[in-house]
Amino acid sequence: MGNKLDFNAPRISRAFVPVYSNASYHQRRKSPVPSPSLWEHYLAWVRYHSIQLRWDIERALSRLLHRRWSK
Repeated sequence: MGNKLDFNAPRISRAFVPVYSNASYHQRRKSPVPSPSLWEHYLAWVRYHSIQLRWDIERALSRLLHRRWSK
């Protein structure tokens, strides 16, 4: 009976957790890469929506032809 597990007992984790000082926190948050330009955002938006539109057309055609649609 002494080996019975107590599931309500507190558990101790032995994993290391990184601790950042205030100075290292700000250095870590700075991105070495500049943020994308407005043109790059626009191109990504067009690329995303063109893919979505193409998939919508493929789904509609497969629905009309009573076929399964797969990517």
